[in-house]
Amino acid sequence: MFSQRILKECLSSYMNVVIMQPFYLFLRKHFHQVKRADLYIFMDDTQFVKNSHHNRNRIKSQNGLLWLTVPVYHKGKFGQRIMDVEIDNNKNWRQKHWQSIKMCYSKAPYFKCYEDFFENVYQKDWDNLANLNIYLIENISKLLGIDDTEFKKLSELNIDNDNPTQRLIDICESVGADRYIIGTRAKDYMEEWRWKKTNVELEYFEPEYFPYPQLWGEFQEHCAIIDLLFNCGEKSGEYIWRKS
Repeated sequence: MFSQRILKECLSSYMNVVIMQPFYLFLRKHFHQVKRADLYIFMDDTQFVKNSHHNRNRIKSQNGLLWLTVPVYHKGKFGQRIMDVEIDNNKNWRQKHWQSIKMCYSKAPYFKCYEDFFENVYQKDWDNLANLNIYLIENISKLLGIDDTEFKKLSELNIDNDNPTQRLIDICESVGADRYIIGTRAKDYMEEWRWKKTNVELEYFEPEYFPYPQLWGEFQEHCAIIDLLFNCGEKSGEYIWRKS
């Protein structure tokens, strides 16, 4: 039989990989994937989609859900990659976002715990959307207690393939992944037969979550992660990766 030490070594060498586009502020399900990943790859070289979570997310206000949108320049007839999207700083979006966040959460139980960090974020000069999103994701992960996930940009790997599924396989194989974790919506386009020819396990991941304490009435899911942080503080993780 394996000793506990050998078993632990075997388990620790098993690599889970997540490949995800860098969205603005992220949802709690995205940070659940960060938690599960040994290597988290930002798919920053995919096409930017206007009016998507690439540059906007929702927070909960006294009057319902409120969109926070980062204004960007739209270049080219056929769009641009997320990594190339420039922020339109002619609009005072940073002050607007921070004022909206304070208005909605200044009375939340844990707002003071994270106020300095987020105020500092919105005082910084941001020119590139991907850099803003990645900075937020990496640092909010730390606030949630996620310390052992490695982050990497897909643009740094220089892997290209015209077939979307095969490209994901190529990425996983290039980094030595044992398991690729992706949301269940990917089933609609994933060519699963390609994965069966590899040594990489394909896992669909779409857990259900408990409601958590919120301000402003009835619980609303699909809010930006800051809604959970400001309301639950150090207990936020319990509402993301605890089992029912």
